Amino acid sequence: MARTKTPPETKKPALSREDFERHGLPVWVGPYAPRGPARTGTITHSYAVIVLITRGQSKVRHTRELVLRAGDVHLIPPGDPHGPAHLEGADAAGWALAFHPEALPQEDTSWGSHAGPRLGPLLRVRDGCHPVFQANATQRQRLERWMRLIQSELAHDERSRDEAVGALLQLVLIELERMAGPEATPDTSGLGLARKALTYIEANALGHLSLADVARAVGRSATHVAGVVRKETGRTVGEWILEYRMAEARRRLRGTDEHVDTLAGRVGYADVTHFIRLFRRTHGLTPAAWRRAVGAPAPAR
Repeated sequence: MARTKTPPETKKPALSREDFERHGLPVWVGPYAPRGPARTGTITHSYAVIVLITRGQSKVRHTRELVLRAGDVHLIPPGDPHGPAHLEGADAAGWALAFHPEALPQEDTSWGSHAGPRLGPLLRVRDGCHPVFQANATQRQRLERWMRLIQSELAHDERSRDEAVGALLQLVLIELERMAGPEATPDTSGLGLARKALTYIEANALGHLSLADVARAVGRSATHVAGVVRKETGRTVGEWILEYRMAEARRRLRGTDEHVDTLAGRVGYADVTHFIRLFRRTHGLTPAAWRRAVGAPAPAR
């Protein structure tokens, strides 16, 4: 009797920065290598970034001109305007870790007054603290080891990969909290209006929230707040509200078996049809199709 050949295993490609940008995965890590001629302009993004310099130095503008040297850790909260970085020297190197809000457990996803402890260092930067920490030799070794392990996890499609990546991200954030120490108090004297608005949006996006609500919370007119947020972050207040609602929707689609109509209400939408339309416009797929695409559990019947 002829033997049936077993088809060879198809190796899935490693997840890339493009997958992260398309919200296909909540965490990305890779070598930090911004070389070439120094660029100009302002950058903002909807996710948090943690940069560890391991050799040489890098220059970047974030509230002011910064020079990062080996052992420095640069924190960039979502929506914080900053300039392009530039590594100096042929041997300069580092790591960059980026994560969307849904990478953390639900209790740690708020960036407002009820933020979970793991977001403390990034929240303090948002509130006016200096965005660069100095890691000692042990801390530096730990951070680099955990970033390498996250990169390795993302390169293989092993069972419980997302849980492993989430646990490693938690270790990175715990180390940052240790580095910050209890004496890191924000300097709110120079805190910009856009930062205040974003902090309020992130803390309240899942409830009823409008431009008028945000303006009232920061004590300025709606027109002024809308203009400042758009100018400094490149996005409107409405787009930021949508961003954080969609982040929570992705977290629930990936990690729970909630039905879409239930999920829509939990992320601020009473009309499930409207939620599905917005999700599809943002991600190119309906919530159910996106859930299948990332291999998340289907809702129970």
